[in-house]
Amino acid sequence: MKLFTRSQKKEGEKDHLNKYFIPYIPLILLIIIVGVISYYRLLIQIDIGPLSDTCDFLLNALYFSGQGVGYYDWTRPVFFPFLISLVFKLGFVSATVAYVVDLLIYIFGLIGFYLILNLHFNKIESFFGGLIYATFPNTILMLGLGFSDFTCGAFIIWAFYFLILAVKKNSKFFILFFLFWTMAFLARFNAGLIIFPVVLYIFMNKQKIKSYKYLGWGILASFLLIIPVLWFYQIEFGNVLSPFVDTFGATSRTFSPDYHPYNPDPLFYVERFFRYTGFQSVIITLLIIIGLSIYSVIRVKNQPEIKKKFMSIVNREKRNLKFKLLIFIILTSIFVLTFGHIHYMASEAILLAVGLVFFTLIKELNIKNIDLHLLVFSWFMVFFIFNSIYVIKSSRYFILMAPGVAYLLLLGLKIVFSELTVKFRKGNLIFPAFALILTVLILLSTASLLPSIEDGFQGTKVTNEKISLASEWFINYDQDYENKVIYSNLWPYLAWHLKTDVKIMFTFKNNQGYLGGVKDNTTFTPQDNLASNNYLVENNADYYFSSDEINLTSYRPIKQFGSLVIYERI
Repeated sequence: MKLFTRSQKKEGEKDHLNKYFIPYIPLILLIIIVGVISYYRLLIQIDIGPLSDTCDFLLNALYFSGQGVGYYDWTRPVFFPFLISLVFKLGFVSATVAYVVDLLIYIFGLIGFYLILNLHFNKIESFFGGLIYATFPNTILMLGLGFSDFTCGAFIIWAFYFLILAVKKNSKFFILFFLFWTMAFLARFNAGLIIFPVVLYIFMNKQKIKSYKYLGWGILASFLLIIPVLWFYQIEFGNVLSPFVDTFGATSRTFSPDYHPYNPDPLFYVERFFRYTGFQSVIITLLIIIGLSIYSVIRVKNQPEIKKKFMSIVNREKRNLKFKLLIFIILTSIFVLTFGHIHYMASEAILLAVGLVFFTLIKELNIKNIDLHLLVFSWFMVFFIFNSIYVIKSSRYFILMAPGVAYLLLLGLKIVFSELTVKFRKGNLIFPAFALILTVLILLSTASLLPSIEDGFQGTKVTNEKISLASEWFINYDQDYENKVIYSNLWPYLAWHLKTDVKIMFTFKNNQGYLGGVKDNTTFTPQDNLASNNYLVENNADYYFSSDEINLTSYRPIKQFGSLVIYERI
C-alpha cells in the first residue's frame, strides 16, 4: 500500500530542500569564495616562509607537543600554539601547520560573523557584509601569517554571538560565551577589553535575561578552563600573573622613539583607515554620507509622526531628558578632549558611560536592534581606543577592529537603500544589484592584490632563505652546535630553523639595547659595536648570527650569506 503519491513525495522533497539547504546557500557560497582566497593566500605564505612572531608560536607549539628544543617565549599567550601543537603531535611538524590553522580559524570566525549579521540583516546582506570583512586589504595581507590575531578575533566573534543568544534565547548560552571569551583571552590578552561592551549589552537587556545563574556557571566554566594555564605560568614563572602583568604593563611603558614600531600618534588607524579597508569602504562611505544626507531631509519632512513621538517623550520627561542630554554631552566632550592624553582604561570607562547614557536617551524610540548596533559599535571602539593610545602600532592590530567596521558599513548601506523604492516581488532590487556589482569588483581587486603580497614580504622571504642556507652550513660546521651558546638578533627564525635554543641579542644604539631592532640601522657608532661585543662576551656566546656585518673585536666572521654573517668567538 502506497502511503504517498509521486507528486506528494516530490513536494515533500522540495519542502525538505527549501528548509534545510536553500537558506544556507549564501553562507555556503561565502565559505567557498573565502576558501578559494585562503588557499591561494596559503600558497603565497608557504613560498614566503614564517615571520619572526610565527616562529615564536611554532617553537612554543613544539614545547606543547613534547618536542621542545629549549627555546620558547611564554610572554605570548598559549592558546594558538596549543592548537598548532595538536597537529604537531600527529607528526606533521612544519611552519605550514601554523598557516593552515590560522586560515581555518579565520573561516570559523567568518561563519560566526555571518550569523551575527543575520540577526539584523537578511541573508544576501549578511553574505555581502561577511565578504566585506573577509576581503579588507589589511585582512588579506595578514591572513595566514600564523599569528594569533585571527584566533583571538574569531573566538571574540563567537563569544558575542553566544552572548546575544544568552540574552535573547536561552541563558544557558552564557556558559559558551564565557568559554569562548576565555579562549579569545588566552589567544591575545587584550580580548579582556570586551568586558566594556559586554557590560553595556547586559545593561541594555537586563530585563530580558531569563536567568542570571548561568552567568555564574559561565564564570565557573571559564575559571576551570584557565586553571591549567595559571598552573603552567606558576611553574614557568613562579607567578601566575607574570605574563598578564608583562603584557598590560607594556601599555604603560615608555619606549624610545628609535624603537622601530614606536608611533605615539593616536590617529594612526584613522589616517590609514581606507588603506586597510580598501576601495569598497570608500565607495560605501560616500554612499552612506550622500544617502543619509538626503534621507535625513526627506525623513524629517515626510514623517511627522517621528517628530510627534519624539516631542511627546521630550514633553513627558523634559527635566530628566535635559539632564541626561547634558551628561551625555559632557561625557562625550571629556572623551574627545582627553583621548590620547590619559590611560586607555580611563578612556574605555568614559566610553562605557557614554554608551549607557546614550541608550537611556534613545531607548523609548524603539529603534530596531539598537542594542545590537551599540554592542558592535562599542566592540569596535574598545580596540580602536586601546590600539590608538598604545604607542606600539602595527597593521595587524586592525584585525580586531575589522568586524565592527564591516558591520557598521553594512548598517549604513541598509539604512540608505531601505528608503529607495524600486520593488520586485516585495523585495528591494537596488541593494542586491549594488551588492552583486561591488562583489565582482571586490573579487577582482582581491585577485589583483594576492600576487603583490609576496613583493611586500620580500624581505621576510630573503631572510628565511638566508637562514635556511646558513643553518644547513652551520649544522655541518659544528655538529655539537646544540650544546653551544648561540645568540642572534634574528633569534626566533634561527631557533626554528636550527631546532635549538638561540638567545636574544639586543640591538645596541646610543647606550641603549632594543629588542627587535631600531628604525635606523645604518648609523651605528664604534661605541654601539663595542656594546654589542661586550654583551656577547659577558653572556659567554660561542656564536653570533647577525643580520648585518658589524665590527666585533672578540669575534671573527666565519661565513656570510648575503647580509647574514656568522661570528665565532676568538
